[in-house]
Amino acid sequence: MELPAPTDDLSVILSKFLHRNFNEQETVSLLGAHSIGAVNCKFILGRVNNFSGTGAPDPTIEIDFLKLMQAKCRGERAFIDLKNEGAAAAGFGTHFYQGLVQNKSVLRSDQQLMSEEKTATWVRAYATNNFLFIKDFSNAMIKLSNNGFLTGPFHGEIRLNCSSTL
Repeated sequence: MELPAPTDDLSVILSKFLHRNFNEQETVSLLGAHSIGAVNCKFILGRVNNFSGTGAPDPTIEIDFLKLMQAKCRGERAFIDLKNEGAAAAGFGTHFYQGLVQNKSVLRSDQQLMSEEKTATWVRAYATNNFLFIKDFSNAMIKLSNNGFLTGPFHGEIRLNCSSTL
């Protein structure tokens, strides 16, 4: 499965998941996995310093959160730990979606979930109901695990460390 890029628009994100038979609800729930791990700042420097070549940051980022990201990402070698910053600061699940509602997402691809009602509805639902999120995330992960598994070295990549490529 071709994964969405951190800079993808919502239409691209949904198209990539639709190609594997995932609907909007399943896509929104799967992206909740972004509440764990770390993001290399090279993926967000443009967003916080020069969004779309404007010389200004992404205007959708909440201002205090923007300042935090700028302070943490002073170069491409820096990382933002998703367990401690931003939308996911309080843990896996509901807090990630609450952060999206508040425009406190590290990745633009995640914040894009609030750009259209068909996905924003699910963001708001998961922001207030962790049981619903866990149930939907579990079902979507089972579907994902049965969807195009790796069969050899030329059909994908298995990472021992998710933040680095082989």
